[in-house]
Amino acid sequence: MEEAEVIAGCEHLLGLIKERDRKLLVLKYVNFLDWFGMGLRRNPERVAIIDSFLQANNITVWCKRESQSSIAHFDRRTTDRITFRLEGAAQTMQNGQDQISYDNAGTIEVAKQDSGIALYPHQKEALQHLNDKITKSGKVPFAGLLVLPTGGGKTLTAAHWLCTNLLNQNKKILWIAHRHELLDQAKATFHERLAFQDILRTKPSFNYRIISGIHDKPVHIRPTDDLIIASKDSLNAGFKYLLDKWLVNQEEVFLIIDEAHHATARTYRKLIESIRGSVKQFRMIGLTATPFRTVEEEQGLLAKVFPDDIIYKIDLRKLITRGILSEPVFESVETDFNVLSLFNKQELDKLNYFDIGSIGEGTAKTIAQNDQRNWCIVNRYCENKAKYKQTLVFALNQDNAIALKKLFQLKDIRCEYVLSSIRDQATGVTISSKGNKEIIQRFRAGELDVLINVNILTEGTDLPNVQTVFLARPTISPTLMTQMIGRGLRGEKAGGTKEAYIVSFIDNWEDKVAWVNPERLIIEENTDFNDTQKNTQKQLVRLISISKIEEFAVLVNDHIDKADKEKLENMPFIERLPLGIYHFSLLSQFEEEAREKNCEVLVYSNLKQPYADLMHALPSLVAGLKAPVADYLSEAQLQDLSATIESKIFFGHDLYPGYSPQDVKDIVQYYYQSESLPSYIELQDRAKFDVTNVAKDILAGDYSRSQEEAYKSQLWDEHESQWKTFFGHDKRYFLHEVDLAIRRISNPDLYQRPTIIPTDRKELRRLEELPMGEIREQNPAYWKWLSDQVYEKHRDAEGYYQSAEGDYRSKNKLDFQLDHITAISNGGLTTFENLQLLTRKQNAVKGAR
Repeated sequence: MEEAEVIAGCEHLLGLIKERDRKLLVLKYVNFLDWFGMGLRRNPERVAIIDSFLQANNITVWCKRESQSSIAHFDRRTTDRITFRLEGAAQTMQNGQDQISYDNAGTIEVAKQDSGIALYPHQKEALQHLNDKITKSGKVPFAGLLVLPTGGGKTLTAAHWLCTNLLNQNKKILWIAHRHELLDQAKATFHERLAFQDILRTKPSFNYRIISGIHDKPVHIRPTDDLIIASKDSLNAGFKYLLDKWLVNQEEVFLIIDEAHHATARTYRKLIESIRGSVKQFRMIGLTATPFRTVEEEQGLLAKVFPDDIIYKIDLRKLITRGILSEPVFESVETDFNVLSLFNKQELDKLNYFDIGSIGEGTAKTIAQNDQRNWCIVNRYCENKAKYKQTLVFALNQDNAIALKKLFQLKDIRCEYVLSSIRDQATGVTISSKGNKEIIQRFRAGELDVLINVNILTEGTDLPNVQTVFLARPTISPTLMTQMIGRGLRGEKAGGTKEAYIVSFIDNWEDKVAWVNPERLIIEENTDFNDTQKNTQKQLVRLISISKIEEFAVLVNDHIDKADKEKLENMPFIERLPLGIYHFSLLSQFEEEAREKNCEVLVYSNLKQPYADLMHALPSLVAGLKAPVADYLSEAQLQDLSATIESKIFFGHDLYPGYSPQDVKDIVQYYYQSESLPSYIELQDRAKFDVTNVAKDILAGDYSRSQEEAYKSQLWDEHESQWKTFFGHDKRYFLHEVDLAIRRISNPDLYQRPTIIPTDRKELRRLEELPMGEIREQNPAYWKWLSDQVYEKHRDAEGYYQSAEGDYRSKNKLDFQLDHITAISNGGLTTFENLQLLTRKQNAVKGAR
């Protein structure tokens, strides 16, 4: 309806509206009318016209922000999203007469045109392997893995094969993942990339359903669903509906497990076995970017889940070598912006689950408009313009984009911003900034140097010339981070660039929020730690160095407690280098979604033995435990186990550096979920990273100050794989450690550490007259030495501990207790000669006698 018609139709109502009511209406719709260009402040009568028109048509205006359930009319802002609701329709719905469209289930009509998809050679190779090992072999049951790196197109490759080989034959597909984002991504691939006549040649349409805590429910599953995309937890909880409404009618179902390295978790295994037992023909593919071998002696349980091993595998390095992906070059920039003062503890805890969008509009605006932070971002580009070239900036929100654009333009940088893929939560309608397509086209044509983007450019948007990605917004979502960095990883053969710079802007959160580190994400998802290539060790070194940077920061931070700093400085550098790491990922539960947590437990020389003992003890520690939720031991259970482990296994060992109760909890949780031990990766050639050797060379060379500085710079420049990789490409850390090592060698007395633990001698009794428990309290070092000696006496050549009575053998120390051969009550002493190992049961029987 035209504006003139609205005015004419409501003219008679103006005389009925009191002046007071007019003022209220002006207040009520101030922003609403401004958005429509109605010139509200000059024409207040139009407020009443619009209001009457909406009321006459049973229309209400509704607004919601993430931080509030609804917003008062007078508090609306021009950045708010507005929803129009038909009250009459809502009432009819309540009467059960009308129907509404539902976002998470429906029918996708196959488009009568070609998809335009040009698969890369490795994707074609993968499809051929899938055909050979599954279609042509006809093997049933079948369960294997498709391993493609980040950016390699796992989802598209698998979905393409499923469409041509299953949907085209009217066969059913069940696609399972553990994150909501992955479910949406899978649906978009089937819908927006593959529902075309050149791929689905024999099927004019197919029915889909997305099931999770925020999508549809299992109770709504229908026998006619061709494609179900679901979270594992929702399907486990509603398996009866899946069975009764879907599986019971099928001879054959094909199962896809996304992020398949988690398939060893208990709930995954339970679901897989339930589905396998419900159909006659069961086949399954696991998708992962994390390469691993599945031979039984290496992975055990994983081999049982995917007994047909790897169907096809290509690693990140090959795709970079082929020019399909760019070589990622990671850089970090400290903004020196302290954001902690903006939050209380509850808000920080919330951030760990809800991402940056949950911080509240006011706080987000404060961060986004911070002048110091924004100038840091702009200046970084200006100082490196020749290197960074065309750059895509991922900003916090619209306020951030506006501020950054202005500053870039003040520096004569051709810059624009786009607001893309903003979806109204109530209507599902996608809202885009006017001119987005034109701005993106200008960027693509080289008319813009910098494109600032809010809420991530949709997948499939072609930006081949992006040389650099600026990550000016943090995220806890691995999927979102993968999408962001993926915008710059298009290689030369794919029309992109040879190298891609991924620049992270790091605000001071003091690690209160588990933001995703982009470099760590790439390493974790794409490094085959079973491979013996040199590049694997380089990646391992970098993975360790990321965790060590916090320690380096302690050494140069004037605000750190002096005692903590001295503890680090007094420790030779080699002792602060780990021997290796336990590297694994586990699932944690928040509300109705599983969250992935990647863990790197650094193992130092002081903790090598207790960690080895812990690995032997894990089976007995978790035996008989039952989790409140199938995959997750409770925090109370983990706390109890952690305390037991610290008391029984780690006691008596120097816990610094490297001991963390959280690391122990993570290892226990992982073992409970997967029933397998975490992988241990040894740092090879560890000694070559010891800066003490550099310090010795400098002192032996008797250099002048200027010669010394030149020598250190030469080492830094000539040994990139050694020093630059380990010190995070930050020369300050390298120089600080070399200088500290020189001081340690030149002034040994200042850095000596006590080697003897003082003994409390208030009572004049020999230690050998005390029971072991009291020795532990009085002199832990002696207790540990004596315990180790007794265990070693009872260990055989194969590493098994042997009971002094009977034939029982075990590598788990917790299976045994130290026992006096002659009891203290009978004059025996706590000495090496008078101590032996018994099982707990044997010791209890002996004590009863």
